[in-house]
Amino acid sequence: MRRSTASTLCTAWAIGGATHECGRRTMRRPRIALGIRAQLLLVLTVFLALPWLGYEYVRALERVLRDAQQQAIAGTAQAVATALHERPRLFDVRLASPVTLAEGRASDIDPGADARGTASASDPTRPTPHPGAVAEVEQILHGLSRTSARIWVIDRNLNVLARAGSLKRAEPPEEPAGGVEAAIRAVERTLLHPLYALVLKQPTEDFSDEAAARTLGDAREVDGALAGILTVDRRPTADGRATILTAAHPIWTGDEVRGAVIVEETTNRVLAERNRAFERLFTIVIAVLLLGTVALTLFASRLSARIRALRDDAERAIDAQGRLATDPQRPLAGASAGDEIGDLSRSFSSALARLSQYASYQRNMASRLSHELRTPVAVVRSSLDNLAQQPVAADARIALERAQGGLNRLSEILTRMTEATRLEQSLMTHERERFDLAALVGSCVDGYRVAYAAKSITLETPGGPLAVDGAPELAAQMLDKLVANAVEFAAPGTAIAVRVGTRDGEARLAVDNEGPPLPEGMQARLFDSMVSVRREAGGETPHLGLGLYIARLIAEFHGGHAEASNRPDGLGVVVSIVMPLAQGV
Repeated sequence: MRRSTASTLCTAWAIGGATHECGRRTMRRPRIALGIRAQLLLVLTVFLALPWLGYEYVRALERVLRDAQQQAIAGTAQAVATALHERPRLFDVRLASPVTLAEGRASDIDPGADARGTASASDPTRPTPHPGAVAEVEQILHGLSRTSARIWVIDRNLNVLARAGSLKRAEPPEEPAGGVEAAIRAVERTLLHPLYALVLKQPTEDFSDEAAARTLGDAREVDGALAGILTVDRRPTADGRATILTAAHPIWTGDEVRGAVIVEETTNRVLAERNRAFERLFTIVIAVLLLGTVALTLFASRLSARIRALRDDAERAIDAQGRLATDPQRPLAGASAGDEIGDLSRSFSSALARLSQYASYQRNMASRLSHELRTPVAVVRSSLDNLAQQPVAADARIALERAQGGLNRLSEILTRMTEATRLEQSLMTHERERFDLAALVGSCVDGYRVAYAAKSITLETPGGPLAVDGAPELAAQMLDKLVANAVEFAAPGTAIAVRVGTRDGEARLAVDNEGPPLPEGMQARLFDSMVSVRREAGGETPHLGLGLYIARLIAEFHGGHAEASNRPDGLGVVVSIVMPLAQGV
């Protein structure tokens, strides 16, 4: 078997031990997203085969009805012929105005009056018929004829001795209906019958057979009957609007065929029964499809709504920072249901409960770790203090100072870890009040100018009060973290700009410093816990990445959020806090 180039290359790479994704790339196909409702409706299209199956069933029914009709008219012809066997006097009639079968079919007249005439005087050798001969034939036909069939009795010369019935039948009156049945019939006549007329041949009594009748004297069924054989044939009318089924049976007198009985009937009755069966079946199928579509759509909508509710609850359970935002003991949507969605909801609730326990363990780990390390740190600190008071060599003094510096860094780490943990816990129960954010920022900046005397700090305020609901001491702590971060990253000799104002109906606090820009992809992670972009190691002050994390926690406590971006000129970073204004302002 010939292999493709891509397959050969993939095999070669695999033999060489290289990591590749050839098969994955070649097998990738576009993904079509379909909702549950669309999938169920797509499955429902399988039932569109029901009309076709119904049509095939009705066609089979039509064949059965045609066979039954053929047997029925053959039986009628045989019954009439049997009643006329061995009656030679019936065929000794000399008609005053003989009518042939072709003429009778063409004009569809009743030759009875002429058939009851006397024998022609020009042929005195022909015997005179019995006066009741023709009347007896007509009486037999009248007793055996059907309203939808036409029966002929002919002699060997194709002269019509008697006839009964007609090919055309009157349309039956429509039964009166009221209420729902009348409405259904109106819908069928208006909407369905035009559709049925496109696929079904409609029977009609408005047809003509005059042109074809002129040659029917030599028809196959007549020749067969006069030859002594029961013959059944099917032919269309001259205008092609109907089909006539014909059965001819010989009439025997001894061993001689003296005439024939011809029974004719249109297939309109079979077509009408076929159409009624198809219309009834198709109407039921359409009703079932409509009801099924509506039921499946409602079911799929309810199913989709339950799944969407479960999805929304699951998304609301964890915030953007990965913390649990809802009570894990509260059941999710659909948890009380006994189906698979209920099982899924209960599984989600169980997973959230376990996640809550693990998150609680992580939150408490810092405080526990800090608590457990305080004692050994205190022991090490007291030991170092005692050693510092003792006379030691110069080399030992240097090592002692390094140990003291490392211990100070460790103490600072424990302090900051404890600060973040305590802040998270205190935010849950902290009281709120209305305060002027602009005045608070102005007061804090005055202090920063003293604390960071080597840095130039500018302030932009709206010139009026800026009311915010929250905790002023927490807002000041948040601003401390932002300014401390800007001071650490600001380039020497550059100013730090603090701006407070409003935009789009919200209060905005921004701290701008000139310095190294943020690395790509750090804007979203900068406010996470234990995340820092500082590259230099060591130093007297440890950098745990908790300052901006604390600022974000306080911003969220005030109903806002924190964001960071590079300056438009690319020469620095802007850290902003967006908070809603107080209600009624």
